[in-house]
Amino acid sequence: MKKAPSPREILGQKFVLVVEPTLNYKNSMKGFFSNLKIPNVRFVGSVKEAKVALLTLEVGLFICEWSLKEQNGIQFCREIRENSRFQSIPFLLLSVENLKKDVVLAGEVGIDGYLLKPFSYEEFRDAILHVLKVQHTPSVINKNLAEAHTLLESGDVTEAEDFYKRIVAESPLSARAWHGLAQIADKQGDTGKAVELLKRAVDINPDYIDALRELIEMLSVRGPVRELILYAQKAHEASPENPKYTLILARAHLEEEEYTLSEQFFKRTIRLSPKLAQAYKGLGRLYMIQEDYDSAMKNFERALDLDEQDVSTLNSLGMTYIKLGKYQNGIDKYQAALKIRPHDHRILFNLGYAKEKVNDYQSARYFYEQVLSMRPDFDKATRRLKALPK
Repeated sequence: MKKAPSPREILGQKFVLVVEPTLNYKNSMKGFFSNLKIPNVRFVGSVKEAKVALLTLEVGLFICEWSLKEQNGIQFCREIRENSRFQSIPFLLLSVENLKKDVVLAGEVGIDGYLLKPFSYEEFRDAILHVLKVQHTPSVINKNLAEAHTLLESGDVTEAEDFYKRIVAESPLSARAWHGLAQIADKQGDTGKAVELLKRAVDINPDYIDALRELIEMLSVRGPVRELILYAQKAHEASPENPKYTLILARAHLEEEEYTLSEQFFKRTIRLSPKLAQAYKGLGRLYMIQEDYDSAMKNFERALDLDEQDVSTLNSLGMTYIKLGKYQNGIDKYQAALKIRPHDHRILFNLGYAKEKVNDYQSARYFYEQVLSMRPDFDKATRRLKALPK
């Protein structure tokens, strides 16, 4: 019988990258690697150091402690799995906690093995050999999830739903199965049920970013805003450099009239993505509410530099100019907005008001009448029209 290859033979000249902050475990593993005759091992104490090491090392095996300061081991695995270079590299997770839930979650984000601390040399050796041989061979649950997903993608919603329900019955901690049921509920038009199922998936596995992303998208549309803030904050903590979530948080806090937090998140979004017009536009809106018209003007102008066809920004900048007494500038912006959206009653009303400010009552009357021809119940236009000099 042919002898099974050793870990050293499988790895060849590739490195083992170990993320372990505890000195005692580092020293133990150094001895274990020496016994296994594995020469190329790099120990780091944090995810930040690991990311630097990945720039230069050809890694054949990841070993990572579950509990880390910046990210936990699952979050680190999820992040590196998004890079095609690292999608097939075996990943062994170390943990002092023996929770069945943790094992399920680990498998769902692409972790190949799970080793409970403290461990002996034999347990360590066997775990390494196991993950090196696994090379991402799908588990039974992952095969079932893949089949259910295929059914859903092919349009066989009923069969897919039955499949996901069977998976949940056998593995109630499978966040991906709850996510699948949420997608089915959404396809069936039951958004409320979809939201509750997505919440369940995220509560089971906060690092399952696909479910979290979809939940945030739904809450952005239907609310409630407090729940949107809660889950967007989770996403921000998992991906602190992603401006999408800081922008969502900025807007949500603005809606809740939490202006200090809103300003902080808008500014953070701008630092992360300096050319994101929506961030400047949102910050301009915040300053408008606070009657800081100079700051509002500067941010709307910056937003317009980045997206000159944004009608909402043109209209908002026009309003800001009017507040600052720059009437002709305001009229120019309203007219530019009207060229893009000629039947917008709000722009027509604003243009009428601006014309009234420069004593062009004939034009003001014309625009107010245009508004009322579209929206007879628009009381503000009726009142302004009646107040015009004869």
